[in-house]
Amino acid sequence: MFPLKIKYKRILNSNSNSGQILDQIEKELTRLKIDKTQRSELKINFENSFFNGQGRWHLMAPVDKGYLKLNKNMKEIEYSFSVVRTFYITSGMALFFGLISQSYWFGIISFLWLFGMNWMITLIRQNIFVNKLKSKLNEKSTTHNTV
Repeated sequence: MFPLKIKYKRILNSNSNSGQILDQIEKELTRLKIDKTQRSELKINFENSFFNGQGRWHLMAPVDKGYLKLNKNMKEIEYSFSVVRTFYITSGMALFFGLISQSYWFGIISFLWLFGMNWMITLIRQNIFVNKLKSKLNEKSTTHNTV
C-alpha cells in the first residue's frame, strides 16, 4: 500500500541554537503560505488548509499536514508530511470516472494515474525542498555565528 505519510531525515552541520533554526524553518513555512503552524521546543507542526490561495502547482498544495523536528543535539532534522487529502480527492475523481465510463478498470487506472503520478511528483519536489532547507539552515549557521 502506498504510504500516505512520508518522512525525510537530513543531517545538519549547524552551530546555531534551536531557536535560530526553528525561526528560519517557521519563516520558510510562512513564505510557502502555510497558514497554521504550532511551535514547541524542538518541533514545528503545520496544517495546510485546502482553500488558502496556494494554487494547484504550489509546492505544498498536495500536503495537508506535517512537522519539522530537530533531534536533541540539533544535528538532524526530520521532515514528515501527509498526503491523505490528495488520496481522498483522487479516489473521488477516479470513482467518478469509473462510474461515468461504466468500467471499474477505467476507475482503477484513473486512480493509479492521478494519485500515483501526484505522489511521485510530490516525493521528488518535497525531497528537493528539504535539501534546499537543509542548505539554508547550514548556510545561515556558518555566516552569522561569531566565535
